[in-house]
Amino acid sequence: MIKNDKTQKFNKLKQIWLKRRTVGLLSFLFQRSLSKWKQKRNYQKWIRRHRLDEKDTLSAHEQIKQWKLRPKFSVITPVYNVDAVWLEKAIESVINQIYADWELCIVDDASTKPRIRSILTSYSKLDPRIKVVFRTENGHISAASNSALELATGDYIALLDHDDELTIDALFENAKLINQHPEADFIYSDEDKIDIKGKRSDPFFKPDWSPEYFYSCMYTCHLGVYRTSIIREIGGFRSEYNGSQDYDLVLRVVEKTKNIYHIPKILYHWRTIPSSAASGSEAKPWAYLAGQKALQAMVERSCYPGIVEQTNNSGLYRIRRDVIGQPLVSIIISRSVKSSNAGQVSLGNLENCIRSIYQLSTYRNFEIILVDAYDIAEAISNKITAFDVQLVRCAEPCNVSMQINQGAVQAKGQFLLLLNDNTEVVAPDWIESMLELAQQSEIGAVGAKLLSPNDRIQHVGIVLLDGTPYHTFYGFDSTHPGYHCSNIVNRNYLAVTAACLMIRQEVFHELGGLDEDFSLNYHDVDLCLKAHQAGYRNVVTPYAQLLYYESASREKGSRPQEWHQLNHKWKDYFKQLGTDPYYNPNLSLLSPNFEIV
Repeated sequence: MIKNDKTQKFNKLKQIWLKRRTVGLLSFLFQRSLSKWKQKRNYQKWIRRHRLDEKDTLSAHEQIKQWKLRPKFSVITPVYNVDAVWLEKAIESVINQIYADWELCIVDDASTKPRIRSILTSYSKLDPRIKVVFRTENGHISAASNSALELATGDYIALLDHDDELTIDALFENAKLINQHPEADFIYSDEDKIDIKGKRSDPFFKPDWSPEYFYSCMYTCHLGVYRTSIIREIGGFRSEYNGSQDYDLVLRVVEKTKNIYHIPKILYHWRTIPSSAASGSEAKPWAYLAGQKALQAMVERSCYPGIVEQTNNSGLYRIRRDVIGQPLVSIIISRSVKSSNAGQVSLGNLENCIRSIYQLSTYRNFEIILVDAYDIAEAISNKITAFDVQLVRCAEPCNVSMQINQGAVQAKGQFLLLLNDNTEVVAPDWIESMLELAQQSEIGAVGAKLLSPNDRIQHVGIVLLDGTPYHTFYGFDSTHPGYHCSNIVNRNYLAVTAACLMIRQEVFHELGGLDEDFSLNYHDVDLCLKAHQAGYRNVVTPYAQLLYYESASREKGSRPQEWHQLNHKWKDYFKQLGTDPYYNPNLSLLSPNFEIV
C-alpha cells in the first residue's frame, strides 16, 4: 500500500524524535528549512543568470543555418479536460520554439469541457504544423498518446503534457545535439516546476545516463525525446501501464539502444496544480503501482530475475534481483596501524568487525581473508581463529593497495568484498544487497552506505569535481534523502570507497587490481575510474549499511603527492569526461552536495 506524503513525513520526524529527542528534532527542522531557503534563493539567481536574451536567439538562428541535419520533431500531446489557460500555454510554448522544424500532434481524449474543442480547432487553423484529432470515446492516456503517434511524421517524438511548457530553446537544443550525435535515439534534459503564477522552482539537474538510478525512479522524465522508428518498433504506449506509461515506454526503449544522451539544461517546466503529478504523490497514487508493474515486466524480460518492491517513499522502487547460485564471497580485510595505542583500538574494531559479519550476515557462503602487516596479540588471534579467518602476512605495513592485492591472490571466491577492519555490519542482508548488483555483467564496483557511530553519513558515493574526489553528503544526517533521493535508492557514481566495495574477481584482475603506487589514498577511486573507462558502471546501494569508525586503524591525513599522481594519471580521461557524468555542470563544483550556486 502506498503511503501518502503526509504519512511519510510524520513517520520520518517521529523516528528522528525517538533518536534525538526534542532538541535534536528542532535542530533537524531548522537545518532543513535553512537549506531549502538557500536553494530556493540560489535557483532564482540561477534563473536570472541563464535567461535567454535576443542575442542568444539570434545566435541560435545562425547556428541552425550551419547545420547539416534538420531533424523534424513530432510533439505528442494527449489532452483531457485540462483548464483552457494551461492548454493554451502548452500550445504556445511549442509555437514559440526557436527551432521551427516541428509538428504538434494533439489528440483530445473525448473531453467533456466544451472550450477544449474550440481552442484546438482554432489553433489547428492558425498553424498547419498543428494536427488535431478528437477521439469519440475516452481511452485514457496511452490510447490517446498512440492516436497522436499515428499523426507523427517526424524523425523524433517529444512528449509534452497538456498543462506543461517547453522552454523556447527546447527543440533547438535537441536538434543541436542530434547534429553533434546523429546516432542519438533517446535524449533527456533537465527540468523544473512552474506554478499557476508562472514562478519556477524545484529544478532537477540530472546525471548522465544512470541505469541503476533509473530502475529506482523515473528520473529522466521531462523532456524526453525519442527516435520515432524505435517507438513504433516497440509498439508505442501500453494501456495496462496508464499512469506510468512513459516509464514503461523508456524501459523498453533502453533495451533497444545504448545511444542515450543527456542535455544538462532546463528545457521543460512541469506545472504544479492539484491534478498534476508534479504537485506530490497524492495527485495520482495509481501511477506508482503502474510504475512498479512496469519495472516488474522489465525484470521478467531481463536475464537477472527478481521482484520489484515499493519503498516507503512514493515513486521510489527497489529491484531485488535473485542471486544467481550461491557464489563464494571473499571478504578481504586489510589492517595497518602506526602506533601501539592505535593497534589496540584497531584490534578491538577488527574483532568487532569480524564478529558482526558472522553474527548478523544472512548470506553465509563467504570466507574472510585478513591481511595483516603487524603481529596480532595472541588473545585476539585466538578469537579471530575461532571465526575461521585466513591470515595473510604483508611486509608493507603502509601500503593498503599491496595488502588487498595479496589478499585477492589468496581469494577463492567469485566475488571480492574489500572491507576496512574498522567497519561493523548494520544491515543483515548487506552481502545480498551488493551481490545482486555485482553479479550483473555491466556493473563494476558496488559500494555501500557507511554511517558514523553518531548517525552521520560517511559514504553514499564519490563525485570528482575538477579532479578532486569528494564524498557526497559527508557528515549529513543519516536520514538525509540526498539530491532527488540520491541517498536512499541505488544510484550510479563514478567512484565508491574501498572501505566496503564488492567486485567480481575476474573484473578486479582484468583491471589489474589496485595500483600499488596509491599506497594509502585514492586506490579505490583509481580502481573505479579503470572500471568506468573499461565500460563498467559503478553503483552505491544504500541497502547495504555498515558503521564506519573512520581512521581508527589508518594513518590520518592525506598525501598531496597521491592527489597529484591521481590527476596526472587520469588528466586525459578527466578532460574527456568533462564534468563527472553522475553529477551536473549546473551544480556547485566547490561542494559535493549537489548545491545550486
